[in-house]
Order: sequence, then C-alpha cells, then structure tokens
Amino acid sequence: MGTKTVHTVSQKQRTIRENVSGYLFILPTVLFYTAFIGIPIFMTVFILSFSDFSLLSPLEFVGLTNFFKLFTDPDFKIVVFNTLKFICIIAPVHIILGLVLATLIDSVRSRFFQGFFRTVFYFPLVVTTASIVLVWGYLYDYNFGVFNWILSQFGIAPIRWLADTKWSLLSVALFSAWKFIGNAFLYYYIGLRNVPDVYLEAASIDGASKLQQFFHVKLPLLTPTLFFVITTTLINCFQMFDEPYFLTRGGPGVSSQTIAMHIYRKGFGEYHFGYASTLGLILFLIVLVVTIFMFAFQKKWVNYDSE
Repeated sequence: MGTKTVHTVSQKQRTIRENVSGYLFILPTVLFYTAFIGIPIFMTVFILSFSDFSLLSPLEFVGLTNFFKLFTDPDFKIVVFNTLKFICIIAPVHIILGLVLATLIDSVRSRFFQGFFRTVFYFPLVVTTASIVLVWGYLYDYNFGVFNWILSQFGIAPIRWLADTKWSLLSVALFSAWKFIGNAFLYYYIGLRNVPDVYLEAASIDGASKLQQFFHVKLPLLTPTLFFVITTTLINCFQMFDEPYFLTRGGPGVSSQTIAMHIYRKGFGEYHFGYASTLGLILFLIVLVVTIFMFAFQKKWVNYDSE
C-alpha cells in the first residue's frame, strides 16, 4: 500500500515537471506573438479604430467617426478598385499560368533541365523586391527601356509605363505577376510530383491520352493544392504593398495605390493612426470574408481522397 502511494506521488510529480517543461518551451513563442501580434491586433480593433490619434495629440475616443470617414475619403474607393484590378490581373496569371508552367516542367524528362527551369521560375521570388525593382525601372524607362524599344520595332509610340495613369497599374501588375509566379509554380510542381504513378499507369492502360490523364487524374488530385494557391494568392493580392510602393510609390496620384499602401500613407505619412487602424480593420474583414467563403466553397470541388 505504502509503495503504491509513493509510486503514485512520484508519477504525479513527473507529470507536473513534464507539463511545466512543455509550457516553458512554448513560453517564448507565446510572449512573442502576444507582444507583436496579439496586442497590436487588440489595439487596432478595439481602441485605435474608434479613436483619433496622431502622435502629436493625446488619444481621443471618437466612436464611429473613422468608419463614416470612409465614405467621404475620395481616395478610398479608388484604392479599393485598384486592389480589385490588381487581383483581376495577377490572380489568373499566378493560378493558371503557374499551373501551366508546372505541368510543362513536370513533363520534362531531363533532371538537369527540370532543375534549371525550377531555378529560373523560382529565382525572382528569393530576390528582394527593393533590389529587383531597380532593374524593372530601367526596363520601363521611357527613353532607354527594353519594352519601349520592342514597341518601336513595330512602329508603336513609346509609353510612359510608370508615369502615365493609364499604364502605371498594369506595369505594377506585370511586375508582380512575374516576381511571384514562382510561388504558385512551386506548389503546383510539388503537387504534380506527388500524384501516384499507379493512377497514371492505370489510365494509360485504359487508353487515356496525356491530356485526358491531366484533366481526369492529375487535376482532381491537385485540387487541394489548387485551393491553397487560390486562397493564398487572393490574400496576398489584397495585402499587396511592396510592388507599387517601390515601383511607383502608388502614383501618379493614387492610380496604382492599393488598400495596404493607403493604410501606410494615412498612418505613417499623415500620422492619422486612428483612421489608418480603421482601414486596417476593414482590410482584415475583407480578407476574413474571402477566406471564409473559400473554405465554405471548397467542399464542393476539392478532392482530399488520394487513396
């Protein structure tokens, strides 16, 4: 009886020590997320969004004034439409062209060329936007740019790619599509490489062509990857900041400015942190609604059964 009691107490002490050790292991991560994510989110959603705060004056509670200000802000509608235009241009390029590129590279038999093309398509992603923008700035140059030189070969007048309100948004979208297509390409490529050969062999024995194998075997098995790429692409497009900031500074005017840039401009350019927080909250709600819609809709077309 006494031995059993001592054994039980010892087991409880060991369990407590293991639990304490586990909590100590996750404590740095919890503190980090609380300090840099949890507290800023709480401050933005529940305090700053309903306040007027500019660093130069004390924080003042203004209720829903910042939300009503959205309807009188002349730039808000423009940046929302700009963001939607970016999504309409960039998302199809990443989602469709990324899949086409991954399929083509997956069909290449030479390992050397597979590695070569993987590097070519993924390399822009690892290069910082600030540095590669210098190169694209020269490509878009009005007098000496490559794009205008190509147009001149067909007798087309040069275009002010970054200084014309008609072309600035498209110029930024083309750059963004080129730089980040490697992300979607890599996910698709990994997904295609994980398609079991037994399915393809069975389809081949049944007489299916390569095109039929892609649409009836590979693509259904690739739907989880496709869902992930579509969701992350939409989220990234809504949060787009680096490309217009470094390439055009959102200009001319606000012709290529996104919602994220508008938040930055209001917060750190004009020091209206309260209104910038309200914009951040609106952007968060938009992304949240899109994400919930994507997860609700995925049940109808995503196939997780790979057995």
